[in-house]
Amino acid sequence: MHTSLKRLMKALLTGMLICVIAACAKPYYLTVNYHLPEDPGQLTGQTVSLVVEDQRENQTVFSESAQKEFDLWDGTYALALGGTSPPEPVETFDLPGLFHEAMKNRLEVMQINVVDAPAEGVPALIVSLEKVAVDLKGKTWLSEITYRTQLSRDSRKIARETVSGQAERAKILGVGGGTKLTGELFTDVINKLDVHRLFKNAGLL
Repeated sequence: MHTSLKRLMKALLTGMLICVIAACAKPYYLTVNYHLPEDPGQLTGQTVSLVVEDQRENQTVFSESAQKEFDLWDGTYALALGGTSPPEPVETFDLPGLFHEAMKNRLEVMQINVVDAPAEGVPALIVSLEKVAVDLKGKTWLSEITYRTQLSRDSRKIARETVSGQAERAKILGVGGGTKLTGELFTDVINKLDVHRLFKNAGLL
């Protein structure tokens, strides 16, 4: 009886462990931490329509080696502001949606009114994604982001700016290094856009 009981307990514990592992190994979204600039400046009274276009030739974000570290990723992202967790219920986005949400926050903190659809008489800010790549080479995470912007009220005066950035970080246990690197570079390239100059060059200031 004692041996049978031990076998039963072992079987139950094994079953519970398998259930726990299965529960933990479910697909997940990637949380990208975005930190708004400390002194964003203000363009109170300005309104723009914001459109994000995906113009990447390579639609793959992770290289083959990096993808192995993110094998359960479901292809979506959640935006976290200032290092906090995304608000519940968590809203997830595809890559253009992630950029749209971050850029919208960036503009709104400058007191710019943002509309999601083009409207007559409203300047259009178009963000075109050119490259978003995360690679893992040996023990080093590498990331690169490039996007183009153009702002205009009509076709007569168009302001353009290209923003790009690269970063690397040593690999740590798990995917923490990759996600932290992505958040840091994402923050850098969103905040690097000179919004004041863009509005001035478009004749809106």
